[in-house]
Amino acid sequence: SREGRVISQQNPSEPPEKTTPDKKAEKSVAGPMEVFIDIEKGWTAENVNMILKHFGQGKVTIAIEGAGPSGGQFSRNQSFYLLSDMFKYTITRKFEIVQYRKPEDSGNTSFVVAERYYQMTDDGRLFKDKIYVSLHRESETGQSAEPRWVVDEIKSIR
Repeated sequence: SREGRVISQQNPSEPPEKTTPDKKAEKSVAGPMEVFIDIEKGWTAENVNMILKHFGQGKVTIAIEGAGPSGGQFSRNQSFYLLSDMFKYTITRKFEIVQYRKPEDSGNTSFVVAERYYQMTDDGRLFKDKIYVSLHRESETGQSAEPRWVVDEIKSIR
């Protein structure tokens, strides 16, 4: 059973919008919204590396419909293959942030919810779901620099 509902069996006439990386989000210490915007652009462009550059040192919890295993904790390398396969077998028609929770003053977590429309490459079915992405602050090992925002979890929600 698929999470999300079937929208259409027809091929939409418009290809997914492709974007280029946002130079502003490549700063060494980006705020959470800059990271989320970079992930949104990476997802829309189906560019795995734009998403992975915001992964930290630990494993990330991933449970995305259309992305292989039903869920689990994955290393950066495992996530690369998981997301690459997802983009191989689906076409992102829309990925847009619709809700943002900014961190409290001393907060170390933040999240967004994005609306996603995706099409299966095998049969052309179009689905809609929401993707929850959470971040946490992580200090680089052996570094005294300010902690950076990294992906904690990516999952499909209804």
